[in-house]
Amino acid sequence: MASDSAVNPTGGPAKPGNQPPRQSPAPASPPTPAPRPRILRRIGPPLAALAALLVFPVWYLASGSPHSTPCTFPGIPQQVVTSPPAEPASFKPVKLVLISGQATTLAFNRDLGPKTLTLQYGVNGIIPFTGSNQSPQLAANDLLGFIRDDQEALPGKQVAVEAWVQNGRVLLKICIDRTGAGFAAPGSYQGTVSIVDPRVSPVSIPVTVTLDWPIWQWVMELLVVAALAGTWYVWVLQAPKNATSGAPVSLLDFCSNKLGILSIGAGIVAAFGVYNATYLNSVTWGSSSGQIFALLGAMFSAFLAGATAVHVSSKAGQAQLWT
Repeated sequence: MASDSAVNPTGGPAKPGNQPPRQSPAPASPPTPAPRPRILRRIGPPLAALAALLVFPVWYLASGSPHSTPCTFPGIPQQVVTSPPAEPASFKPVKLVLISGQATTLAFNRDLGPKTLTLQYGVNGIIPFTGSNQSPQLAANDLLGFIRDDQEALPGKQVAVEAWVQNGRVLLKICIDRTGAGFAAPGSYQGTVSIVDPRVSPVSIPVTVTLDWPIWQWVMELLVVAALAGTWYVWVLQAPKNATSGAPVSLLDFCSNKLGILSIGAGIVAAFGVYNATYLNSVTWGSSSGQIFALLGAMFSAFLAGATAVHVSSKAGQAQLWT
């Protein structure tokens, strides 16, 4: 009868303490992420760059141009008598005094459409024939127009000037209808507006009109160009190397890891600060082509400064960002 007990190598029964220990299975290595297809590595960055470049032009084309309305002057009294009767030879014109503390600049910024500047004059006396059913409107004009320092003028057809008597004062209103981006080049335009009615002493006042480039989407396109160029520049200089091959990681891999995302984000924030300080806070940006290249260069430099700061912090051991 066969014995069920185990036999040791010396021929005797095996003792429980002499049994060989069991080998524990080796821990499984983490799965290696599948590499991206080669076609994606090649066309991914160009497609992403093209999509980024098309965002703001498509936005502008989809929004369309605002409907322009001609200048109007709400509250202007009705002129019943076209021309007041002639004054006697002994009549002295009434003197008008400009009320202090009024702005004489009509700032459009990036707005399109009509805008109106209102100026008020005090009256030293009584202006004749300005009551009801008479002639409360006063003759006013801008004979020389509004001219920039390079002698470019605002279109005269879109400039309207009116003056009238109201509640014991004379109101002078200058309205300019900015019909679109091609209305006039951005910049500062100087002009003189006069009240030349025979019932009052002639008065003239210098007025400034400022125009900023109205299509902000095109200026944001400069930020996109600066960000794309800055991303490529940082990738060429600062991209880490692959752990196995020793070759620099691809641009697509760089833009999809923590270090790349933080670098690009910091660069965009820095570049947007330049966009805000240079374009949004200006009232005449776009008056020269040099401003375009200056803004592009400033945003590119700001992007590099913000993105490089992330790399310097990472290399100094303040953060382990590469995964």
